[in-house]
Amino acid sequence: MIRALVTGSLYGDPQTRTSQAGKPYVTAKVRADGKGESVWCSIIAFGEQADRLMTLGNGAALSVSGKAEVNGWLDKQGEPKAGLSLVVDELATLKGKPRPPQGPGDAPNVRQGEGTAPRPQRPTRQPVAAGAGFDDELPDCFS
Repeated sequence: MIRALVTGSLYGDPQTRTSQAGKPYVTAKVRADGKGESVWCSIIAFGEQADRLMTLGNGAALSVSGKAEVNGWLDKQGEPKAGLSLVVDELATLKGKPRPPQGPGDAPNVRQGEGTAPRPQRPTRQPVAAGAGFDDELPDCFS
């Protein structure tokens, strides 16, 4: 058994389905990008994880973990491609950092000429002083 953690974005909206035994489940596709390539992951979720997955829409950023199976196929040009199928054990939604306003008037709900309170500055941390016998050289196994 392979356990995997996949982080990416939903491609399309999740789909509710029903098994032959009458149990509901949800399927979706996740696109994980890395090193200039995309890896496609077909996910299937049951129970609470399926309910949570249905609250997400196309393009939602998420991270899923569970039991995975590697699969491969040839694309339209005959090039080999790889992907994953994953049964979801855990699901976490991700949010990007909000972008700061670029200039006056760019912030939502701010009228021209009215500014917002300046953001407090974080205190700078001083480096931790090392003792006299401190050696920061890496062992040979890391060379």
